[in-house]
Amino acid sequence: MRSALHASWMCAVVALGLTSCAYYNTFYKAKSYYEKATLGAPYAVEKADPSAAANFGKSIDYSKKVIANYPKSKWVDDAYLLWAKALVGRDDPTQTMNMLGDFAARYPRSPLRDEARFYLGVAGRKSRKYDDALTALEEFLRRSPRHALAPYGYLEQARVLEALGRHAEAAAAAAQVLERYKRFPDRGRALVIRADALLAQGDHERARADYRTLGAQAVSDEDRFGYLLKEADCLESGRLYDPELALLKDALAHESEPLRAPVTTAPPGQAPAPGQPLLPGVQRPAFLPATPSNERWGRLTIRIGTVHLLAGRQDKALEAYRTVAEEFLQSPLASEAQYRVGLVFETVADDFDAARTEYGKVAKLSAASPYAAQASQRLVNLERLSQVRTGGGSDSLAKEAEASFMRAELYLFQNNKPERALEEYGRIAEQLPGTAWAGKALTAQAWVLRTKLDHPAQAESLLWVVVRDYPRTEAQLSARDYLEAAGRIVPDSLIQMPEPVFVPPDTSMKLTPPPPGLDSLGVRRVLTPESLGTLPLIRAGDPVAPPPGPDMRAPLPLPAPADTLFGPALADTLRTAAPADTARAPAPADSARTVPPPVSTPPDTTRKER
Repeated sequence: MRSALHASWMCAVVALGLTSCAYYNTFYKAKSYYEKATLGAPYAVEKADPSAAANFGKSIDYSKKVIANYPKSKWVDDAYLLWAKALVGRDDPTQTMNMLGDFAARYPRSPLRDEARFYLGVAGRKSRKYDDALTALEEFLRRSPRHALAPYGYLEQARVLEALGRHAEAAAAAAQVLERYKRFPDRGRALVIRADALLAQGDHERARADYRTLGAQAVSDEDRFGYLLKEADCLESGRLYDPELALLKDALAHESEPLRAPVTTAPPGQAPAPGQPLLPGVQRPAFLPATPSNERWGRLTIRIGTVHLLAGRQDKALEAYRTVAEEFLQSPLASEAQYRVGLVFETVADDFDAARTEYGKVAKLSAASPYAAQASQRLVNLERLSQVRTGGGSDSLAKEAEASFMRAELYLFQNNKPERALEEYGRIAEQLPGTAWAGKALTAQAWVLRTKLDHPAQAESLLWVVVRDYPRTEAQLSARDYLEAAGRIVPDSLIQMPEPVFVPPDTSMKLTPPPPGLDSLGVRRVLTPESLGTLPLIRAGDPVAPPPGPDMRAPLPLPAPADTLFGPALADTLRTAAPADTARAPAPADSARTVPPPVSTPPDTTRKER
């Protein structure tokens, strides 16, 4: 009897051991696949390699198996957290946040609650829910300052703060990693974050020191070159153009200038020897294929040209750009350099005709380059300006006014030169005093002063001038709208609606009815009971006329360039405002409405104003 009981007890112990081994082995496999996917790191700090997706998937499958088959094992909370971590690696951070949001409530006695908070912050950062991420990370660091993941916590906190634009705090968080964790494997990434944050907040000297350290630690020529350009950015941020030029020229001396293939004189009628080609129609030898050092030489030369331009040396800038355009024929570098030549003439020299010529050369150098597309977009606007200036029509005054308005818009929205646009609008008001053109120009000046230059008092003064001195114009109605948007009360007695303008029919083309809700110009009109009573009755065959009221045509679109001459810091957001409502209603004092300035349109030579 005793032997039978002993045998039964031994069988139960063996069965329990086998079960324990089974769920531990299952969890061990899940953990092994996860570590294989992350290469032994706690998690994929950057986006995981696509080849790791299969291992993350297997880790998730085994974690689910532990939870489903062994729900009372001590590894359940580990498996659940591992499942959530693997989802981050598989680029599904939102699902990770859903799983870990209630981890503490699901497993109240788990020792992994603080670790779950950390991964909740990681998932929040990767899903761009920065406020939630920051809350989770701060809670993790407060509760577990000595946790093995604490340096990663500061690193993730720095990344979140940098994404939120809180550069000083981001630099401080990255400094915690660098100062407290000397053996942290991702110190280089923390140093990059601190350098970028310092540069963004204007501390260019400390930022340059960090970039110099990164360059000394770089393991490839391309990385060293990138950090060198970042050093140049720091000097440029401090307007230290001469030191920046010295830095770039020193780097240029260590790179190779493109070489031409040697050419010998061949007998008449005989082709040059192999390896000694001549470019078709060009009496000079072709360049040999570019090397990585040649590419860096070209990029440095372009950057040197930009420094000369910032320092006011336009001729030297053009010389540098043209050197690259000539020595890297049929390459993206050549198209970039040629694009910048056109940009100098357009944005610095204000020579739009020369800019059109230079932009036209970009696509010939490399049609597939993104700079060719940008040059084409800018060329379209300059061509429109040229057509307005040279177009036919007897009203030369109106034609010149239209051209001036378009030129001002190019300065304002494409070239990021609001002061120059202000001068152009002022010139229109001085040359055409008392006309509707002058009222429109004064209103545009007010918009620039208030929106771009932050001079609201001067802007309001100009708007009251337009309201009082330019009755029966669309500019008066726009000025009233601007003032009411700022909380001012404009007396109705000052406002006089403009008279309707009738356009004679064009007998050379068949009129088609406009879509519902749009007038004959394609402009959406908002009709009010007051305006319905003043609309003329339009019958079939009658001239088509827009209803009275302000001209609310949407602004002419100006394409946004992907790159600008002086970097993204000077790229202004281009205007994409919707047409304002013509139904007059007083705006509240706290209205945040931003109304675009009056926009010029090409003159219609068949249109007569009354």
